[in-house]
Amino acid sequence: MDSFSNEAGKGCTISLISAIICIIISFIIAELHYRSKTNNSNIVISDIELQKRNDSLKIEVDNLDSIKNAKVIEVKALDNDSTIKLFYQLIK
Repeated sequence: MDSFSNEAGKGCTISLISAIICIIISFIIAELHYRSKTNNSNIVISDIELQKRNDSLKIEVDNLDSIKNAKVIEVKALDNDSTIKLFYQLIK
């Protein structure tokens, strides 16, 4: 009878240790999964912020381009006297 209780005790101990190891491994896997989701969300947020910044820069460039085009049209329309006046303004 003693050998049976020793074997049963060893079996319970092995089962208990196996259960604890499985629980620890599952916590580690859950933590790694949580961290990977958190990092991906930060990347997505950064991506969105970069896209917004890129869009605002495109709008700014478009505005500057339209101003430049208006100035080019204005200069093309100048006659000789106006061209000399513009030249003196640029020198100042």
